[in-house]
Formats: sequence, structure tokens, C-alpha cells
Amino acid sequence: MNQTFAQAGAGSDADDNAIQLHDVHKSYHQGRVRVQALAGINLRVQSGEFTAIMGASGSGKSTLLHLLALLDKPDRGDIWVLGRNIERLTEREATLYRRRGVGVVFQQFNLIPTLTAMENILLPARLAGSCDAAIQTWAAEIADALHLGSRLGYRPDALSGGEQQRTAIARALIMRPTLLLADEPTGNLDSASTNQFWKLLQEMLARVRTTVLVVTHELSTALQARRVVVLRDGRIAGDFCVTPEDDMATLAARYQELAG
Repeated sequence: MNQTFAQAGAGSDADDNAIQLHDVHKSYHQGRVRVQALAGINLRVQSGEFTAIMGASGSGKSTLLHLLALLDKPDRGDIWVLGRNIERLTEREATLYRRRGVGVVFQQFNLIPTLTAMENILLPARLAGSCDAAIQTWAAEIADALHLGSRLGYRPDALSGGEQQRTAIARALIMRPTLLLADEPTGNLDSASTNQFWKLLQEMLARVRTTVLVVTHELSTALQARRVVVLRDGRIAGDFCVTPEDDMATLAARYQELAG
């Protein structure tokens, strides 16, 4: 299912692809050593698809996510999201892209310490100038689904790690993003909260055609996806579809075959 494309953003099926990467490279310096994080990534993700990105530590998973979130820039290659080359966006366009089109769930949560949980959840809407009654009702629905109702008036330092993560998830969903990027979104959640998160996400996907890209090492998370893409040493080792009949043992076998 991983495909190379000659004309990024063009072609008869361009509208069906939320994400297209063509020959994307990214490297970093660690002291005097240059580390190749991504070494020629070619990838298409269809609109409305739920894709899990898996791979060993250092395989390039988080780097890929950061490029899509415009938190970093590739050394070379093209990255098209929602029909636009995001490397060519103006500063204002990039701000709107981050604020309205894309929701991001970080491992570090990145909550504003002086704001309450509800204020953190509503922050993207306030920045976009669209914090109306409908948005506030949606925020309450998300918070209730993630069992945050009694904690919404508390600041992050009074919340547990799991509560902070649920707040970050709610914030990422508040604008009903076209693209949701998540880095280990359920890593600090208990099983009940994890189940609620996936239930909420599936309900949202049924109402809004959101494309979801999740970086994870957890097979239970990958089991929620429709497709798993495996990275190895900065390259795509392969991918496979996930069916309702699959279990974690099946996914583990397929993953190990590609991850090596």
C-alpha cells in the first residue's frame, strides 16, 4: 500500500489523499555525528483513514509526525497535506494550518500551566475566534467522554498524568480537525480511559471525515487502526491492513516480520 508518486498533489486521486510524502529526508546532528532520521520516505494516506506508524526507537516515527505538524522542516522532499505543499505555506497560512486544520496530541501534553483544564481545551477555539456556544457544548461532551467533568476547573499541576493527557486529547479534538496527529496518545491512560478515548474517536470519525495518524509502539493502539505502516532505520519497511478479525498476536507477527 505504500506508494511512490511522481507528481505530489496532482493526479486523479489527489483529492483522496490527505497526506502525501515524496522522497522526504531529515537528519540531525548529535555532537559531531550526523544522524539520518528519515531517509527517503514515500507515503500516501487516504482521507478518512486511520493509520498507525510503528517502529523501534530511533526509526523516525516522531520525526515524521513533527514534519507533518510543521514543528520541523525536512532537508529535502515534498510534504502535501490536504492538497497543499505545507513547506510553501506563508507564516499566516502555517498558523491557520496548525490552529484549525490539524489537531496534535503530544507525549509531553504541552498544557498551559496558568489555565484550567477547560481553558486549555478551549484555547484553540479562542485563538481561532470561534469559541461560541456550540464549541463549548462540544468541549463539555468531549470532557465528559474522557471522564474530566469534575476536574475541568483545575490547573495542570493539580491533575494526574492521565488527567493531563486526557485534557491534551480533548484540546486536540476541540476544532474537529481534518487531520489528527498523535504521539502515543493513550500512553498514560488506564484501560477505562483508553477505551473511552477510542470510542470517542470512532464516533468523531463517523461524523467528520478526519484522517488520523498515530505514532505508537503499542499493539493495542495499532489494533484500532485500519492500516499499520512500519518504519525501520528511517525508511518504510512495509505496511499492512488491519481487519476486525485480527488480534494482537496476528499484528505482532506481521509487525515483527517487517521490523526485523
